[in-house]
Amino acid sequence: MTKVDFLIIGGGIAGTTAAEEIRSKNQNATITIITEEADRLYSRVLVPHFLRNENTLESLFVRTPENYQQKNIQFLTNLRVVKVDVQSKLVTTSDNQTFNYEKLLIATGGKVNKLPTPGGNFPEVVYMRTLEDAKKIKEIMARSKEAVVLGGGFIGIEFAQSFIKNGLKTTAIIREKSFWEPVVGENSGKLLSQLLIDNGVQILTETQAVEFVGEAKLEGIKVNTGSIIKADIAGVGIGIHLDIEYLKDSGINLNKGVLTNEYLETTAPGVWAAGDVAEFYDVVFKRTHSLGNWANASSQGRAAGLNMVGQREVFETTSMYSINIFDSNFSFLGDPMVDENTELIERGSLADKKLGRLLIREETIVGASLINLPVDRNAITKLIKDKTKITSFKVNLADLSFNLSSVIN
Repeated sequence: MTKVDFLIIGGGIAGTTAAEEIRSKNQNATITIITEEADRLYSRVLVPHFLRNENTLESLFVRTPENYQQKNIQFLTNLRVVKVDVQSKLVTTSDNQTFNYEKLLIATGGKVNKLPTPGGNFPEVVYMRTLEDAKKIKEIMARSKEAVVLGGGFIGIEFAQSFIKNGLKTTAIIREKSFWEPVVGENSGKLLSQLLIDNGVQILTETQAVEFVGEAKLEGIKVNTGSIIKADIAGVGIGIHLDIEYLKDSGINLNKGVLTNEYLETTAPGVWAAGDVAEFYDVVFKRTHSLGNWANASSQGRAAGLNMVGQREVFETTSMYSINIFDSNFSFLGDPMVDENTELIERGSLADKKLGRLLIREETIVGASLINLPVDRNAITKLIKDKTKITSFKVNLADLSFNLSSVIN
């Protein structure tokens, strides 16, 4: 058994940032990070850029082995945690090692949802999450001519761009009428789809894959209309599930993720959670949810690290994440959840290829999706954070000529 003061399960940005924050406040404690991946910290954000040949493999790494050594942080790779016992403060790994911790951080993130479609075990059916995934995709793209994308969200968009940038004839198959329509609405979905079409992506809407077909390798995807779409590679992006299976009998309260309060404390004493896996109480929107993006994971890692050394740091954020779609850009701000109390205002127009969708509750903006409106990002983020009442200028919000910065205090 190995005794450790601070044990961190997960070597991503949340776990690494927490470890570094702990070390900055405590020079003598023992700190161990356990990760099931083979590599040190790398940027998931840059993985699509690597696939598009915009970054080298080495440039994805944001820490060197020396970084961990200099901070005296033990970094254990290729280890899967299989059991956590919060009563005994014991963690067991896949090779039967046991760790006795004083304080524990859970930062295991999420895993891709696999498509249950028959034939999905072809090696050419790929997912985009880890560095190993990226290496595999890169290798298969190099010997491919035709590609199919399955999934109409962020990862589907990234797959489409990567395939096009590598010269592959690309077809996207989505169940909806347009890309990401259930999340961004009809008009924004139409614009996202048009941006892809303008750059060479063929889109089959209201269509569903029913079988991956081929002999020795993938040759195509059969869809519900009976047609077979030729493909040498199929990129699947249908979301993630949070990595909590090993915690089922731990004594920690779980929902979709690991439930925490605003300090990222779980229901078990001495145990915190951070990053994608944390289902935290959001003091801005007064509800419990999880956020899956790099910036949030980094901020949560910092807050968790501070709280683990005895400070009381409330985690507070107005989430923002963005991607480029060829020469365009798309951003999510704040809370994207639409309920019966949400009013929607569209800003801009499809014709101008500049379109914002503002989510309003109790006369305040709580969230937004923005296509080709980077100039509005900071202003809307501040309006959300400050909970600014929009009553006096609400009538102007749809008009792009109305400068949102003019109403910021």
